[in-house]
Amino acid sequence: MTFKQLFYFLLALLCLPFALYGCGEEVFDGLRVEVLDVGQSDCTLITRGDAVCMIDTGTATERNTVQNALEDRGIDRIDCLLLTHPHEDHIGNARMLLETYAVGALILSPVESDDWGYQLVLDAAKQAGVPCQTAQVGDCFSVGEAVLEVLYVGNDPADPNNSSVIARVIYQETVFLFTGDAESVEEGALLDAIPAERLDCDFLKAGHHGSENSTGARLLAAATPTHVAVSCGKNNSYGFPDVALLQRLSEADVLWHRTDEEGTLCYVSDGRTVRFVT
Repeated sequence: MTFKQLFYFLLALLCLPFALYGCGEEVFDGLRVEVLDVGQSDCTLITRGDAVCMIDTGTATERNTVQNALEDRGIDRIDCLLLTHPHEDHIGNARMLLETYAVGALILSPVESDDWGYQLVLDAAKQAGVPCQTAQVGDCFSVGEAVLEVLYVGNDPADPNNSSVIARVIYQETVFLFTGDAESVEEGALLDAIPAERLDCDFLKAGHHGSENSTGARLLAAATPTHVAVSCGKNNSYGFPDVALLQRLSEADVLWHRTDEEGTLCYVSDGRTVRFVT
């Protein structure tokens, strides 16, 4: 074997684990968590076998992105749809999903909205006969062999961001933590209410698209994630992810990725470890 042949042989062996754990590979039989590239909005698709959970739905302008993601994966049913709070960039495609796909349950923040778009979501759920449930601490929803658990729910009518539903997805020994658009106020309340060991996770989706006031040092210290994903739009007017957040992530020594630079972010768990895959 020549040196060149040996080089490519070793390269193939190095890449093999990523091929086996790739999002599109049928040989993988674990949990997939995909932070979809929906611009300056939020949508996470979680699958375990035929079981499907979606956390937030992206803004309405990203309708095709969300539909294409579901169609590419052959999904026609969403077992549970969690809307962390009633802002358009998180609920913009909820009505479409309720009208187009079979949805098992709709989970909502206790803070409602008089916004016309939010009311249309509620009407669509009623028309489709989808049960609506206001999230409460301790609620659990099955995602195949994984479990979506509500850890904390803010309740500030004046600030929907700090009324986000905070939840974790548990798959065997691995944990994925989602905080919606919670900022320092709700993060502080979460940390005061929930023991650090229940916040410990392998993956954390950065709060509020990577804003300066979310995903604080105290939360990072309690959660100790290995991976952090930031969902934000390319060249967005807010300057997200904020440089202060990126500094905190560097200091916490986590592996972080962002949708504005890399597109949809895919993470997989075999029940023991979480990997980021391209």
